Amino acid sequence: MRHFNRQSRDYKFIEKVEAGLVLTGSDAKSLRVQPVQFQSAQVEIQNGQPVIIGLNIPLYKYSQGQTIDTTRSRNLLLSSSQIKKLQSYRKQKYMLIPVTIYSQGVWFKLEIGIGRKLKKYEKREILKKREFRKSF
Repeated sequence: MRHFNRQSRDYKFIEKVEAGLVLTGSDAKSLRVQPVQFQSAQVEIQNGQPVIIGLNIPLYKYSQGQTIDTTRSRNLLLSSSQIKKLQSYRKQKYMLIPVTIYSQGVWFKLEIGIGRKLKKYEKREILKKREFRKSF
C-alpha cells in the first residue's frame, strides 16, 4: 500500500532519496490498514540523525491500552554519505519533503523529495499546460 503526500505537488524536486522508517509494531500494523496524514510532516536532521517530524500515523485499532503519541518524531535509516548529502542540500536552502510511504516486503520505506516550493506563477503555468493537454 502506498501513501502519497498531496502537498508534495507544490514542490519542484531536483532529487529523491529512499529511506527506511523506524516504527513500532502497532505503527507498522496501522500503516498496512489505515492511511497516513502528512499535513505538517517534514524531514529534519537532528544531531546528525535524519528524523521525520509531524507524520501522523493513527493508532492501530486492536492495540490494547497503549497511549502512543501519533505525531511523534520517527528516525530514518540512511547511510552516512546520504546524510551528508541531505545536510549539504539543507545548507543550500532546499526543503526535505516526505513524498510517499510504501512497503517493500516487510520493511516500510519513505521517499524524500529534495526541492523548492513552486511560486504561484509556476503553478499557474503547470495548470495551463495540463488544461491544454486535456483539450486534445
